Amino acid sequence: MTHHEAEDKKVVLKIFKHKIRVKSVKIDGLRRVKEDVIVPHLKPMLKANNLTALLGLINTTNENLDTLDAFDKIDFSIDHLGRNSDNVNEVSLRISVCEARRHKLGMNVSSDKGLNDGNFNMFYTARNLFGRLESLRVNYVRGTKISDGCSVIFDKPYFSKNKSSFKMGVSKENMLNRTANYMTSDVKSSAVYQMDLFGGKSELTAEALWQQIHGGNVAMKIREEFGHHLKCALRHKYVRDTRDDTLVATTGSRHSIETELAGFMGDVNHLKIDLESQFNAKLLLGYSGALSLRAGLIHELSENRRTWITDKFFCGGPGSVRGFYEDGVGRPLGGTMHWGAGLSLSRNLPFSPHIWGLGKFMKIHHFVNAGNLGNNKNDLMVDPRLSVGTGIIMKIVNVRMEINYAVPLRYKPSDVVNHGLQFGIGINFM
Repeated sequence: MTHHEAEDKKVVLKIFKHKIRVKSVKIDGLRRVKEDVIVPHLKPMLKANNLTALLGLINTTNENLDTLDAFDKIDFSIDHLGRNSDNVNEVSLRISVCEARRHKLGMNVSSDKGLNDGNFNMFYTARNLFGRLESLRVNYVRGTKISDGCSVIFDKPYFSKNKSSFKMGVSKENMLNRTANYMTSDVKSSAVYQMDLFGGKSELTAEALWQQIHGGNVAMKIREEFGHHLKCALRHKYVRDTRDDTLVATTGSRHSIETELAGFMGDVNHLKIDLESQFNAKLLLGYSGALSLRAGLIHELSENRRTWITDKFFCGGPGSVRGFYEDGVGRPLGGTMHWGAGLSLSRNLPFSPHIWGLGKFMKIHHFVNAGNLGNNKNDLMVDPRLSVGTGIIMKIVNVRMEINYAVPLRYKPSDVVNHGLQFGIGINFM
C-alpha cells in the first residue's frame, strides 16, 4: 500500500467515525400500504450516531421491509444537511419504494403433507387488501396424497414485538391413504393465531372438520369406521428450532410439542399429545451426529365417542423407522401410543464442491432407527422394531432427499418390511 493510499484510507475511516445526527427519515412511493406498518421499522435508524452504525441499520431495515413482501423495490439515499450548532453533521434519510402487485397468479410444486408427498399447486393471491398487508389466497392442488383439493385463506398480520398473525380458512380435500387403501373427503374450517414466544413459534388453532371415510378393499376393522364423522378441536403447537440448517443440520436442536383437545361437538373426543426432539452436534473427522426422539399419546375422554383411524399414530418409512414401508409397522390399524428414536452420523462426500457441485448438496450418512406403537404401555415395550443402514442425503431447494440401503433387524410377521434400497423425500426425518 502506497503512502497516498494509506492516507486516503485514514480519511475514509475518519469519515465513517464522524458523529452524525439523523434529522429525518422520509419514505416515498407508498400507495396502499399504511405508514403505521412501515414506521416501526424506520425508528431505529434515528438513533444512529455515526455513519457506520447508520449503514448497518439501513441494511437491517432493508431486510425487515423485504420480509413484509409488500415491495418490489427498496432504495435508500442519504442527504447531508450540514453541521448544527454542536458541530455534528446532520443527515436526512430518504427511502423510495415500489409496491408489489396486488394480484398474483401462479403455480408451484410443494411437499407439505408429509413424506414422499408431492403437490402441484395453482393459486391466486390478493395482497394488501386494506393497506396493512392483509391477504386472501385461493389455492387448488393435485398431488400424490391429495387427489384434489381447494382452499381459501385470509391472513391478517399484527405488527407487534411477537410478530403475530391471524388466519381464517376453509378447505375441501380428497385424500388417498395408499397404505390402507381408503379415501377421506374432508371439509374443514379453521382459525389460527400465530406468534413468536420464548425463542420459538406458537400456534393456536380452532378447527371444525367434517370427514367422510370410504374406500374399496380394506380390512374389516377399517370398514367399520366408514361413514361421516365430525370433529371440533382446539390445537396448540410450539416449535423451537435453533439448527443451523432445517434440512441437513450439523449443530443446534429442534423441539416441538403439539396438543389437541377434541370433543366440543361431533363423535370424536380425545386428548392427543405428540412430542419431537432432535439434537445435532459436530464430531471428529468431519462427521456430525443427530439424535432424534419421538413419542405420542391419545387418551380417549368418552366411552361413547372414539378416536378414528385418521387421528391415530403410524410408524415406519424413510422418515421414521427406515427399513419399513411407509406406515408399515402395525399396518393397517395404527395405534394410540408410539415412540421412535434415531441416531445418525453424516459427513460431506469426499468430492470437492467444484466437481459438478456435488460436494455442496450431497452427504453420506449411517443410521440406527428404532420404534414401536400400540394401544397400551405393554405394546410399546414388546418387540420394538430396529433397523440399520447407510445412504446418501441430497438437499435440493427446500426439500431433503434420501437414497438408503436399510436392513431391518427386528420386526413382526405382520409388518411390511423394505429390506434394501429405499427412497424418501420430505422435510422432517428421524
